[in-house]
Amino acid sequence: MGLSRGIKVHVDRSFTPQRPLAASTSSSKPGGSSKSRGSPKPLRMKLNKSRRELAIEKKKQKEQVAMLSFEERQDLYESTENDVDMGAGDWVDDMDADEHDVLLAVPPPGEEAFFLSHAGGESKLQQIFTESLGKRKRHDFRTRQDRVERVMQQWQTQLPDLVDAYLAYQADGPTKSQPNSSQQWHLQVINFLGRELHPFTHAPSTPYASVTLILHGYIGASPDQPHLAFSIELLAFYRQLRRVHPRFSFDAFAKCLNHFHLVAHTPYLADQLSNTYDCYLAIIRETERRIAIELGREDRKWALKNVCAPCLYKTENEPKLKYEFLAAMDGNNSLKLVDSTYRAGQVRTDTRITDSPRWIHPEEVDVFKDEVAKSNQPPSTRQAPTSHEETAPEDDLATEEVAWLNVTEHDDLAKCLDTCVDRWRNAGPEARKKMFALFAIAGIFLAVCRHGHVLAICDMIRSGELMKYPLAIVNRLFELYGSDLCIGYDIMCAFFKTLSKSSLGAESARLRFRGVVPAFHGHAHNRGCQVHWHPLYVEGVGIDDFEECERTFFRSNELASITRLATPYHRHQHVDEHFNFHDIDKHASSGNFIYQNYRQALERIQIDTARLAALSTKLGIGSEDYERYLESERAYLAGLRSEPQEVKETADYMELLFDLDDLKRKSDNAAEQYRQRDFLMTNRGYTGKQITRITTQYRTTWERWKTKNEEVLMYEEQHDITIRWTPTSQEYSNALTVVRERKYRRAIDELERLVVQRLFEMTKLGQSGVGYKLREKISKSLKARVDAIQSALKRYNEAATQLNPPRTALTWEAVMNAVNVADFDLLRDTRQDVRLQDWAQVANREGMVMYFGIKRAKEEICRLNVEIRRLLTFLYDDYVDHYRAVSTHIIRNPHLASEISARWSYRERLHEGIVKRLIQTSKLPGFSGSLFHGERIGRDPMLNDGVPPPSWVTQLLGITQIEVEYEEQATTHVDVDGHGDGEVDTDIFVELLENLALNQSRSA
Repeated sequence: MGLSRGIKVHVDRSFTPQRPLAASTSSSKPGGSSKSRGSPKPLRMKLNKSRRELAIEKKKQKEQVAMLSFEERQDLYESTENDVDMGAGDWVDDMDADEHDVLLAVPPPGEEAFFLSHAGGESKLQQIFTESLGKRKRHDFRTRQDRVERVMQQWQTQLPDLVDAYLAYQADGPTKSQPNSSQQWHLQVINFLGRELHPFTHAPSTPYASVTLILHGYIGASPDQPHLAFSIELLAFYRQLRRVHPRFSFDAFAKCLNHFHLVAHTPYLADQLSNTYDCYLAIIRETERRIAIELGREDRKWALKNVCAPCLYKTENEPKLKYEFLAAMDGNNSLKLVDSTYRAGQVRTDTRITDSPRWIHPEEVDVFKDEVAKSNQPPSTRQAPTSHEETAPEDDLATEEVAWLNVTEHDDLAKCLDTCVDRWRNAGPEARKKMFALFAIAGIFLAVCRHGHVLAICDMIRSGELMKYPLAIVNRLFELYGSDLCIGYDIMCAFFKTLSKSSLGAESARLRFRGVVPAFHGHAHNRGCQVHWHPLYVEGVGIDDFEECERTFFRSNELASITRLATPYHRHQHVDEHFNFHDIDKHASSGNFIYQNYRQALERIQIDTARLAALSTKLGIGSEDYERYLESERAYLAGLRSEPQEVKETADYMELLFDLDDLKRKSDNAAEQYRQRDFLMTNRGYTGKQITRITTQYRTTWERWKTKNEEVLMYEEQHDITIRWTPTSQEYSNALTVVRERKYRRAIDELERLVVQRLFEMTKLGQSGVGYKLREKISKSLKARVDAIQSALKRYNEAATQLNPPRTALTWEAVMNAVNVADFDLLRDTRQDVRLQDWAQVANREGMVMYFGIKRAKEEICRLNVEIRRLLTFLYDDYVDHYRAVSTHIIRNPHLASEISARWSYRERLHEGIVKRLIQTSKLPGFSGSLFHGERIGRDPMLNDGVPPPSWVTQLLGITQIEVEYEEQATTHVDVDGHGDGEVDTDIFVELLENLALNQSRSA
């Protein structure tokens, strides 16, 4: 029987109640009186059955089974086939499996001739067979995969009825059980309050028991004959818990319920909860599919094409933007999946797959796996020229994986891999490591719009970030969103060349695709890359930093602990659920995004415009000069290649001469000690061991000098050097300057590398979720990095003073405060003094940053004005779609109409918050947009007829409906020179009336 808070009474049949001790003691006392006549007689409760009673009960059970037909016996045999596995030892059956087999083998009444034939003898064989059943051990050949598949098929078969029942429950509440009904039955349930035996009434018209459970507000742990059910409210609550705390697993929730209900730990509860939750999510997805159909959004890709209203919900007659769509893409290795080979126990195969349109299947990704190898240009056999003469050896590219690039793709990209990728390799050692065979999936690669909505995802299968993943993402974005896309990627400078040479190259050129390097990651790229790829110097991108992927991964990393050991299906389901909620949250915060960006852009314009005007007046330059400075810097940096061949040969020869002189000096010192052996033994007391060491050094130093001399002679012969250079020769003096410049550039490279590593280690140290050991390791690395930077800074300053003219020494404060290491590139070239260039002057460079910052801020204002109109148009159209859907089904399908209405109410509350934030945006000084919705391109305007405006239009915006009718001229003259013929622009007239109405409503 069930008690409060889910307490169960378990009866042990081996226990025999004894007589109360107090009664027996009182009767044995001397002189004690007997019990009073009115005292109650002690109650004796028999808790177990005798063997005779058990035998009688088993005999009756056998008789009942013997009366069953073949069909009824088959149903009895399969009655527990689809039940949830409750673990071994949890349930006790009065009749074991062998006795079941014996009974089922006996022919039912009227079927005794089933085993007989004309030949006869079958009855004897049947008797032998029946006797052998009690001696054999029955084997269950069903696998876990068969069980899962069968359960999933049954859930799928029942799904339409389950969804109908769910909609009825959501609309009408739980069905009340009828106590006196013959169809009443009880089932163990778990809800917020506890565990209990809950009564259920099964209606004759209900096709499945699971439908009855849902009508009462519960979902069973199995589709056919469940022994346990969870309340729908509990499952919905857990779903919202996972929304705000993604790492909250089923096991944690099951333990929480056990503790709250004061129940001992039950290890199988998490599995039952997982099975039930799968069914709940399937019901939710099917409900959302039905609602999408009623809203006119039955196309599976409708959600992706309209996932972000400010980016994608284009309206009629809106201003043309240079790039219609801004997004970012990147990979993340947190959401791994451990290979089933390395897991303990037997693998539970689950062949289910998710149907989310945002996922790109591996087959679609592998289409691009050989794109680099198919390049028409043969692989390069040498390293690409960089802005300095130091290049990574070719063997290093062939044996080491750099971040975001596959080792097999290096040869083809060799001319593109300059110091940008080199710095990523130095700064991100984790990304260089080979992916362990432990992980079947090494992470995800995704694309997000600038507002944070996830556009496309693909799994990285047993690899790092190969080029096929961004190619697949870009291909999906081309298919969905078309032309004029601008995408940010960490190494877009290298990827863009791969894209141009791939099968998507012609398509990317036709669609006017543009790439940028995200603002933060751009700090680690060289200056020659930044002036082309950094957002500050890319026209039309506004103030966007293209770092939204990092913010997205910041939240999705919390999923790692519950997805790494999940099945592939559950991993995709968890990830997809997370990003579905992520999209809802981003939509709700879209108004705040617009407000914050609008405020930042206005502040930048207001502050920097005055500063730039004062600086420009002081310098006597204008906007044309800043544009010219940028082009000059681009041209200058493009001309910086590896040092000329003759310079390289001169420096190499001088390095050989330096080594030869050093070996000559060591050899002469060893020869001098060798000649003084007797003196050292007599006067210094040298022993035989010390004399042996002197003799050995005399021989080895001489051999080393001869070997190096042979190398110098060979070099002189190969390069036609007739007379060896000496410190007194002019050639030696000139070459010494070249060597000093090389030493200077090497010091710059080393200092730059250490600063980059420090920047990224500081960033990693500040990230949430970094473990204690890793944080301690990074802290120790930072301490060691400080000493290394100090040593590198000292070497740089020494090399800088040896140049002619000497370069300015760097201070420790300047290095520690560095946020843009690309400025080091300006110090590298020593063949011409960069300080003489106008664009290299500190004041001019400061003016360039402010000038292009203001230019990007103005572009941001234009984009935000367009996004406000798109967002308001979407909010209005979404209101109309829900209004019409509810009106259509309020009589025909009231349960579906009720569900649509409930979701509609929630969306309207979100939309009111968005509108309030947009109203705050409109009150910013310098606001130039409009708070009137537009008309979606391709949408029928007649859909708005008869639909009253939403409350946020009339109450928050205070807009009254204005209808303006005008007739267009049959023929319109267009003057290509831009001079009109006196025609009136009706769009301006309409907008004027709208603004007047808005001003009147505000003044009222």
